[in-house]
This record gives sequence, structure tokens and C-alpha cells, in this order.
Amino acid sequence: MLSRLYCLIFTAACVTWVVAREFTFQKTRSLFKSRFKRDVENAEDMFTEFHSEDFKWVDIITTNDDKSYYNYTGYNSWLPIRNELYRLAKTYDFVTVEQYGKTHENRELLALHINKAKKNEVVFLNSLMHAREWMTGCITMNIIHRLLEYSTEDAKFLLANFHFVIIPVVNPDGYEYTHTTNRMWRKNREPTTEKSCKGVDVNRNFMYGYKAFKGKESKEERGPCTEIYPGDKALSSKEATGLNMLLFKYRQRMRYYIDYHSFGNIWLNAYGAHNWLPKNDLQLGRYRKKLMQTMTAVLGHHDWTGGNVFDVLYQCFGIVVDHVHYYVTPLAFTVEVGDERDEFNPPDTRINTYVISQWLALISQLRLLKSEMDSGQYAKDRTLNWRRTNMQKRTVVYKRGDKDSDDKR
Repeated sequence: MLSRLYCLIFTAACVTWVVAREFTFQKTRSLFKSRFKRDVENAEDMFTEFHSEDFKWVDIITTNDDKSYYNYTGYNSWLPIRNELYRLAKTYDFVTVEQYGKTHENRELLALHINKAKKNEVVFLNSLMHAREWMTGCITMNIIHRLLEYSTEDAKFLLANFHFVIIPVVNPDGYEYTHTTNRMWRKNREPTTEKSCKGVDVNRNFMYGYKAFKGKESKEERGPCTEIYPGDKALSSKEATGLNMLLFKYRQRMRYYIDYHSFGNIWLNAYGAHNWLPKNDLQLGRYRKKLMQTMTAVLGHHDWTGGNVFDVLYQCFGIVVDHVHYYVTPLAFTVEVGDERDEFNPPDTRINTYVISQWLALISQLRLLKSEMDSGQYAKDRTLNWRRTNMQKRTVVYKRGDKDSDDKR
């Protein structure tokens, strides 16, 4: 009799466990499928919400394995991002997807256009040029999400004044490879002159400064088997070639550019190839100052630094911020987002902090840009010969650390 009682108790426990597990699974799935929305009126409400003691970030599994939808609260592989871009283009009549090329592994290179007010002033944002910097894709996708699916005064202001061109994944092959094979992969996946080594560092493959570097460093320092291999010639990678064509397509209309990277909390501008300060350095300084003010308002403090790549980091050649600044628009920035403690793997509790802080930073930057365009200050700065100054070249090659420090970002 006692043994039968034990069997009944055990059976009941097993049934209870199965039912509870199924309920938890369905509840978690419904959370995944719900849209990440916060009905806030404007940026000031966001500041208040950020400081609220009762405010808690959504804390859900950070890897999305369901290919059918995009999870705005965590990391996603390439296919959900692609599908979400096409979904948004079908949902909104002022949103379009432009395919500007294909990768070596035949993945589409996609840019999302948001131009509700049919404006000519282009704001160009891109991320995931380096495959392992997953958080930067979260930032650009959430910027898209907030522009389209939030009815805030700030979103309305941005949509009324700018044409956005946003590329969430510059390097789809490398990004997918980090999800399937090697989490810390940096480059693309195209073959090189070394059969055993694949990949070109897309952010060392642009035209500006490339010739100055080529041939001056050894194979061990910048060869095909290194993380920062620049390719056998400028624009040799399909990713850099496609992005360059798109940049030049909107060259006359482009007003502002950001290339998102991680990590370090650094706001960078040209130049990295040499120590020339841009002629519009005072203008760039105003935008750096606005960033610091925004970070202080959001977080109560800030640990950001800013300046030209050569001085703040080290000398590096063929980078996109130099290329865009010289050939396309003087207001070009590389933003290194994230704390040193997290490196390339911030926990989900901090990802949302970075997402909201970068959204608010973008709002403040573009409000400053609009005010300068209205006052004529932007046109005045743009007429400067911002390509170079007469400053004497220094002989320093790496500003801080050794040459290996160039591998990190």
C-alpha cells in the first residue's frame, strides 16, 4: 500500500513538472513575440524613466534562435535582421530596402531607407563592420524601431527633417560566422592569397590612407592571417566596395555619418592615417561636447572620451571614418560603444542602457545639426577646406600601447 502511495506521489510530481515547464515555455515565447515598446512622450520622459528606482530593464535570453522574427531585446543572427528589414518595408510606405550588393557567400547587402517627409538631408548610420561587435547591431536596429514604432516628439522631429539610410549589418558573412563557428571572428569571409587564412578587415579596406600604409609593414603585422588584414588593394572586399558606392550615391545630400563599433566609450573623428586635424575641428568639437552633455544627462555622469583617431587611439590606415570625412561629408564619426569591462560581450542588462543612451545621443546630435543648418552655421563650416591643415607631421606611429592594440577595434 505504501509503495503504491509513493508511485502516485511521484506520478503527480512528474505531471506537475511537465505542465509547469510547458506554461513557462509558452509564457517566454509570448514575451519574445511581444514588441519592445515604451510609451514615453519625449526624451525628457526617457531621462526620468532611466533614473526611476522602479525601472527595470527587460531581462530575457539574449540569443534568438527563431528565424521567423526579430527580438528587439537581445542578439539576433543575420536572417532575423534581414527578415525584419523587409517586414518594415512592407509595413510602412515611406520605408524601402535597398540591396547594394552581395557578399562572397551570396548574402544580400541591405540598407534601410526611412524618408517620411521626402527630405534631401541624409543621415547615414551603419554597424557590424566588424563581425564580433554584436551590440552595435542592436543599436542600429533599435534606432530603426524607435523611429518607426514610437510616437514620441523626438521621433516625429527626426522623421520630419531627415532621410535616414541605415545599414545594420555591413559584414553579413562574418557576422553569421560568429553565430555558427567563431564568436570572436572580426573580418569578412572571402578568400585571401593565403589558402589557409580567410577574411579581410573591412575597416582597413577603404581608400583614404591605404596607399600610405601599403607595403610599409611586414606580413606578420598585417598579413592575410592577421585580424587586421587590409586586403591586397583598397576596396578589394565586396562589403567595402558596396558601402563606398552607396556613400558616393548620397554624397551631395549627406549631412551626418556614424559608424558604430565596440568597445571603449569613445567618440572618434578623422584622422587615423596621420596626425592632421580636420579643418572643421571646432565644429566636430561642438558635437563631441553635445555628446558629453547627453551622457551626463542620461547617466548622471559620463566616462566618454573623444577626438581624432590618431591621438585618442593609434595610427590606422584605410578606415571608413577617414574615407567618409575626406570624400563624402565632414561630419563623420566612429563611435566605440561599451565599457572596457564588457569588451564584446555586454550582458543584456547593459545592452539596453547602451541602446537608449545612443538613441538619446543621436537625438541631441541631430537637433544640433538642424539648428546649425537653420542658422547657416553648417553651410559656413562646410565651405572650409576641411580636408587637411598645414600642421607639421609627427613621427609617432602608435599613440598608445603597442601595435597589437590595433586588433581590438
